[in-house]
Amino acid sequence: MKDNPSAADDIREVLVPHFEGEKFTPPIIALLSAIAGGFLFHLSFDPYGLWGLLPVALGGLIFASFTRRWITAVVAGLAFGVSAFIPLFSWANIYAGLGPWLALAAFEALYIAVFSFLTRLILVRRGIRFSSSVGIACLWAIMEFVRASVPWGGLSWGMSAFAFSNSPLLNFGPWLGITGLGAVSGLLGALVFSALCALTFRRARGRNGMHAVWPASVAIIIVLCALVTPRPANSVDSGHHSIHIAGIQGNIERPKAGSYYIPDTMFDNHVERTREFLATNESARLIVWPEDSTGWDVTAHPERMATLKDLARESGAPILVGTQRPNGEKARFNTSVLVDDNGLTGQEYTKRHPVPFGEYIPQREFFAKITDKVSLVERDMTPGDKPGIIDLSGAKIGVLICFEIAYEQSVADTVNAGAELLVVQSNNALFLDSHESVQQLAQAKVFAVISGRSVVHISTVGDSAIFTPEGRKLAGLGHWTAGTMTADVPVRTGLTPAMQHGVAIRGIIAACAGVVLLGSIIAPPRTIKERRSRP
Repeated sequence: MKDNPSAADDIREVLVPHFEGEKFTPPIIALLSAIAGGFLFHLSFDPYGLWGLLPVALGGLIFASFTRRWITAVVAGLAFGVSAFIPLFSWANIYAGLGPWLALAAFEALYIAVFSFLTRLILVRRGIRFSSSVGIACLWAIMEFVRASVPWGGLSWGMSAFAFSNSPLLNFGPWLGITGLGAVSGLLGALVFSALCALTFRRARGRNGMHAVWPASVAIIIVLCALVTPRPANSVDSGHHSIHIAGIQGNIERPKAGSYYIPDTMFDNHVERTREFLATNESARLIVWPEDSTGWDVTAHPERMATLKDLARESGAPILVGTQRPNGEKARFNTSVLVDDNGLTGQEYTKRHPVPFGEYIPQREFFAKITDKVSLVERDMTPGDKPGIIDLSGAKIGVLICFEIAYEQSVADTVNAGAELLVVQSNNALFLDSHESVQQLAQAKVFAVISGRSVVHISTVGDSAIFTPEGRKLAGLGHWTAGTMTADVPVRTGLTPAMQHGVAIRGIIAACAGVVLLGSIIAPPRTIKERRSRP
């Protein structure tokens, strides 16, 4: 006989998981899981390099997102982002101060909050199943792409792929690119989540702990497949199998935190290191100095230009130097200039992707009302309009400056423009002893493999290194040291699928995420009627 509700009872609709037997994560457990996951996410990057923690971190984030109330998932996403990005972006504290550092971490955490919200939607409407895992993986990859793109060109620091600099998963890089590696990271995280739900008896089927075997097995298979994944065919230029390059790291005295000043010793130290290299009688076809190595507008300093011409004459090789040049009274260019024994060769590159709030201030008048930190950037950096290609006796040298090595499209544009090897000029002095320099070096290695190009990454104060297209380190210089690194740098002309079809790869991943999200939106939520007695 069916009971009739009394007038003193309330009947309400209560949201329940898609499959009977699944259980939502309690709010306090979700928050703790998110905070722990964020900290593990940070540890997966250099200098710790514990890349195996990345899937665990993402699994914890997904676990924290599977909550009854959407607001809990959003708060968990914010907690994950803040606990990950505050330590990961610690270099911003040195460069700009406490306020901008925390603001940057909090802003980037908003992307994670959106991911958590949408992940919860998928899990609530579709349940814990493999198709949900695939959709969440693609959603994570697209979230990272958006974070690295908007607003103002985005910030790619902390993308999952950069944790794989010493991982076999990097073998997928030439085939899938940065966004594809993000999808692999997301899939491994979703598999960890499935295993975690089984071990904590929160799955709908096979709720005996043994149900964790299949997601763990799939994750292991993915890693094993990475170990045996071959490299794409990458042809060698018949006229240039390798180029002997010397990278000069002049080093300077440690600047004060928050100082944007480039000391005159920057130029002098690089001159001295170059003369020491010439004294060894070792020849090079190209000598590379770092970003900012000649100070402010070297072309307006006849004495410095004369010194560069003398060095090029003595070495018998052109010198690629970095300088800042004025663009009117309120703007500037960040430029790489090739100098030979006759002076300027006319070959140069202007940085195309200046860093917002670091090298220019978007909406300056608006942000000036919020903080006086905008005054630290006195002149906004004007972006260049074409990829950097230097012709070295027929060999095409691609040029990138500093943070540009972290952006897939910047690398792809340069490679597709004909670059046969890549030179990255960087000035890491302003970040002092933070992990910025070693993390940027990891990015250079990752993109060497993804692009199928050798990368010569030279910094003013380190860390510097030369990587082959396979990711092998040929030479290097440590942090706060002066010296020269030299190597016969391999030249390649083939295009990896990641460079040739990067847009299509991102499109497929976005379409997959879109289909799963659309299906989740269309599917009605599962609810039950619950009687609640009034007091």
